[in-house]
This record gives sequence, structure tokens and C-alpha cells, in this order.
Amino acid sequence: MRLLAGFVVALGVVLLVAAVVATVAKSPEPPPDCQPGQACGGPPPGEAVASEPATPRPSVDLGVGIRAGVPWRSTELGVEFEYNDRVWVLEREDGHSAELSLDASIDASLTVEAVPASEADAEALAKRRLADISSSVPDLAPDDRGRYAILGPAIGYIDGVGGTFAGSVTSAQGATTPVGVSLLAASDGRTTVVITLVVAEPDAPVGDEWAQLVVREGAAELIVKTFRWTPSS
Repeated sequence: MRLLAGFVVALGVVLLVAAVVATVAKSPEPPPDCQPGQACGGPPPGEAVASEPATPRPSVDLGVGIRAGVPWRSTELGVEFEYNDRVWVLEREDGHSAELSLDASIDASLTVEAVPASEADAEALAKRRLADISSSVPDLAPDDRGRYAILGPAIGYIDGVGGTFAGSVTSAQGATTPVGVSLLAASDGRTTVVITLVVAEPDAPVGDEWAQLVVREGAAELIVKTFRWTPSS
């Protein structure tokens, strides 16, 4: 029995060694070291490697300017600005001025007027424009409330003068409507421009603000910021 058991154990060891040798013999040889001038280091045959998709580069056209709105240009003096035609309607225009009305629930109008600087400076043109408005708003007076104050008045990149005014308009039927007027005027030495915004019911609440601020900080701000004193090419 001992002789038989020893034979069985020896046979098992021999079979185990033979299996290990067979497994090692079937393993593929490691890839050879890189040789100068030859490609190497690729994945083992049969393994697919997903390639990263190429990321397209954004195209930049440096020859075309970016427009924020519909451009308007003075045919006489060359100054221009842009406005959002989804909220503004161009009611009247000539060679040196444009008048727009707000196409919204708020009753507002905005006028841009340009004259040669030799005709009037910023302060003179501002006074002339206020006199025009006073013809229909006889009680027009400065509005000293801080919420409507104009800080750092400027048109485009030119500093100027500005102010906020309040008054009322009386219709033919005798109804009185309060109005708020925001005015900016500036000059680059060649041209003088005045921009006036007139808002009916300026203190009417619109969300957390008032109607005059909503129009001034929204629809009218684009016109002031995109104003160009030098005609674009």
C-alpha cells in the first residue's frame, strides 16, 4: 500500500509539472525592444484602442464685426448706434436724428440728436433739448431722487453731462400723466450728441424696480454703449 501511494504522488507531481510547462510554452513572447528607425510600443495584436475624437477649433472671422443690434447711422454726421428692434420701433429719422418708441407695455420714447460741435457744445445742446421737452411738459424740473441719479454720464466712450427730470403731461381730455426724463449729452469736438429717454408713469412698479429704471438699464443701455463717434469701416 505504501508503495502504491508513493507511486500515485509521484505521478501527480509529474502531471503538474507537465501542465505548467505547457502553459508557459503557449504564452506569447514579449515584444522586442525598440530598434532605431522602427516603430514600436503598439498594443498587442487583437486589442482595439479607441481613438480620441478630434476637437474642432472654433472659427474666428476677424474681418466681420459683431453686431449687438440693428445699426442706425447719421447720414450727415456719420455717428451711429445699435438698437434692439424686438423692443424698439424706429418712428422717425432724418440726416442727424432718430426717434424710437418702445414696443412694450411701458410707454417710452428715445431720441438721439447729433449736431456739429461748432453749432453747440454738450451743455448748450442739453439745454436746448430740455426746452423742446418743456413745451409739452411745462412743469418739467430736476428729479433729485437718488434712485434715478445718473452716475458718470457718458455716450459711447466720451464723458459728458446728464440729469434726470420729472413732470407731467396733460391730455386734451384733461387727464394728467407723470413722465420721467433721462438726458445725456456729450461731444468729441467734432460732433455733439444728446440722447433723451421719456418714460410715462416712471414710478410704476415693474418687478422689483420702477419702469424708468427698467427701460434705462435695459433697452436704452444698448444704444448708449454701442454708440460710435467715428464711423465704422
